[in-house]
Amino acid sequence: MGNKFVHDAADVSTFLVGAGALGCEFIKMAALMGIARKGKFTCTDDDNIEISNLNRQFLFRKENVGGNKSEVACQAGKRMNPDVNFQSVKLRVDPENE
Repeated sequence: MGNKFVHDAADVSTFLVGAGALGCEFIKMAALMGIARKGKFTCTDDDNIEISNLNRQFLFRKENVGGNKSEVACQAGKRMNPDVNFQSVKLRVDPENE
């Protein structure tokens, strides 16, 4: 089961909305599991990092304050696992573009 999952997970394409506390966790787990090495792991968030985010959104550091959450989180995921195809999009998801 484990080897099959790892092999199948490489082909997955995922679209994650939000790179806040839960989004950071999902990006970390995708990097650690090697999800989307052949597919794409796309994350979107139109919000920027604030000082108040640093205590619960662990992929962000003080020098990231003011940066886009999805861009910084995907860069952190890429540092954890350069084989995962992380892509960030600065987009607010709403009924008009879903």
